[in-house]
This record gives sequence, C-alpha cells and structure tokens, in this order.
Amino acid sequence: MREFLDIMLTSEGYDVTLASGGKEACELLDSETFDLIVTDIRMKDIDGIGVLKKAKAVDPQALVILISAYATAETAVEAMKEGAYDYIPKPFKVNEFKRIVQEALASKKGLDTKGHEKPGGDKYHFGLLVGESPQMIKIYNLIEKVASTSTNVLISGESGTGKELVARAIHQLSERKDKRFVVINCAGIPENLIESELFGY
Repeated sequence: MREFLDIMLTSEGYDVTLASGGKEACELLDSETFDLIVTDIRMKDIDGIGVLKKAKAVDPQALVILISAYATAETAVEAMKEGAYDYIPKPFKVNEFKRIVQEALASKKGLDTKGHEKPGGDKYHFGLLVGESPQMIKIYNLIEKVASTSTNVLISGESGTGKELVARAIHQLSERKDKRFVVINCAGIPENLIESELFGY
C-alpha cells in the first residue's frame, strides 16, 4: 500500500517522503515539515494514532489522514478526537482518495478545491459559522453534502459548540430554506409530553 500511494501521489505531482513505520515517521516529524501526513493505523512499532498525536504535538495545524483495513467506529472516533483530517477505511476508491488529499491541501492553503482563494479574507465565513481550520472546512463540506439531501441529520456536540448554527446552515442551503426553521428545546419538555409536542398526538 505504501508503494502504491507513493506512485499515485508522485504521478499527481506531489513530493512524497516514505517512512517504513510509525517510529521512522515520528523521527521524520522531528526533523522535517510536511503539508500532509498519510498513515496506516496498524504498524509494528508506533501505530497511526501515535503518529497523529506526534504530528499534532509538533504542529497543532498538521493535516493527518489515517487509513485502515481494520476500521472500527471506536478507532474512527478516537482519530477524529485527536484531530485527524479524515479517516479512510480500506479498500478505498483511488479518485476519492485523491479528492480528499486535494481538499486537505487546499484547506491548508486557504484555497478551494479549484485553486481559488476562499472568500472572506483571513476568515472563511459559512453562514453564521466562522473558521478556517481543516476541521471547520470539513464541517462546511459536510453541511453542503447533507443540505442537498432529504435525509434526517443528527448533530451532536457539547453545549456551546454551535450545533444550532450548523442546523441553520443546513436549512439555509436546503430546498426548505423558504420554510420556517423551528427550534425546540427537547430538554425543556417533559418526557411524557414530547411526542404530542413534536407530532401533535
């Protein structure tokens, strides 16, 4: 897989540095800087999460993509909590991988995926959301994806993290943008009344 990614990314014009394992990758992070780090989860010495933590310790803005043939929900959650840009299960489609790499590098340079400077000067505004970190760019991309569908969306997060702002952004980009956006505080409604409040029973 390492050699395959080397050939693929080199053919796309990227300068690629290879590491034989997690230990060598961590040593390289101490001596060199990289625009993007792609690492497998399972390695014989230091695993991908360890490389991710090392990369973030060296540079909090480091972009790290993790790939794994043994993807689990627990590992994916841990990777995202540690600040991974993306978590890709194997096998993956080559074009999809190329797209993720392109978007990751574009987000770091403050460009869109076509190489154009993002609007908003130093800050990238998305509705009422403001931010330009790789994590925020990823949220903007997710908002655009789900807004064009009719699927139900669950937005989770701690209090004050902007869940309602994300919901409003999805609404504004959806086909329902001309309809009312109704906010209901479920925690403030007694359990025995919430069904009638939501569904009119």
